[in-house]
Formats: sequence, C-alpha cells, structure tokens
Amino acid sequence: MSSDLMIRPLEIEDFTQFLDIQSAALLQAPEVFGSDYDWFAGLSILSKEQRYERYMNFPYQYLLGAIDPNGNIVGMIGYSSQGSTKTKHKGSLWGLFVREEYRGQGIASILVDSIMEIAKDVLEIEQLQLSVSTKNQASYGLYLRLGFTVYGTEIHAMKIGDSYVDEYLMVKFLM
Repeated sequence: MSSDLMIRPLEIEDFTQFLDIQSAALLQAPEVFGSDYDWFAGLSILSKEQRYERYMNFPYQYLLGAIDPNGNIVGMIGYSSQGSTKTKHKGSLWGLFVREEYRGQGIASILVDSIMEIAKDVLEIEQLQLSVSTKNQASYGLYLRLGFTVYGTEIHAMKIGDSYVDEYLMVKFLM
C-alpha cells in the first residue's frame, strides 16, 4: 500500500465523496452489495444524509476510509457492533470496496485489519462476522487469509434480475 494513504473514520464532511464512492461500488459490483444502484440513486439527498449520519458513531458504528493525499476516498468498509446485552460481544463488517485503480496495493487488508484492531482493543469484541458473495473470490480469499472461517452459506441471499447470489457467512474470533 502506498504510505501516502491515511486510514480514518469517515466524517460528516466526507458525505459528498462517500456518495461518489458508494455509487461506484454499486455500479461496478452489483452482485457484491445488498444495496442496489437504482434504489440508492433514487433516494432523496435527505434520505442519503440520514443513512450516512447513522454511521457517525465511532467506534460502535462507522465507515472507515482509505484517503489519498488529495483527500479522496479510495476505499472504505463499514462496521457495526451489536447493541443488546446478549450480543454485544459481536461485531459486523460490511461494504468493503476499493476503487479499481487502487486494488492490489493491500488497502483492503489494511481496512479490515484496522477494524479488527479497534473491535478487539477498544470495544473488546470477541468475534467479527461478515457475509461475502460466493462469486466474490477476491474478497473471499482476503477474508480467509485474514483468519476468517466459513460457518455457513446463505442460499439465494440476493436476487439480481432472474439470478440468485449465494453468500458465505464468515466469522473470526478475536479473543
């Protein structure tokens, strides 16, 4: 990874750039994300702002970004922790995306590693969960290399047109 990149939680001021990278993610990889580009594009700006603001609760729920020297978001990942007493030991990763021209530089690994570190050291999370499309071999391989294991497969997790996408359910125990 380029040492010029900064990894940090996204802030309110990043909203416009978030819209840009979120749109790119949904257009370039529709089989990877639960959200749909047409649905997202059809939301009002107020709805998009409200959805974005829900992720401004670091370290419990946030978007982590990889920022280039010009201040552009080149990669991102989401994190949410469980709120109830019985499930507060678990956290979830979602929405990993790195712009195509920045892939192959280790940015995705650093984003996931950063979330694992915060979850374990700050929140004392015991396990991280995620789901990944069975068609997304790059992310699946990344998660395996980072120590996640498959504990199940959700058949027909998503439907795009007339085709179904299955997802691996994965977990990593941190403690």
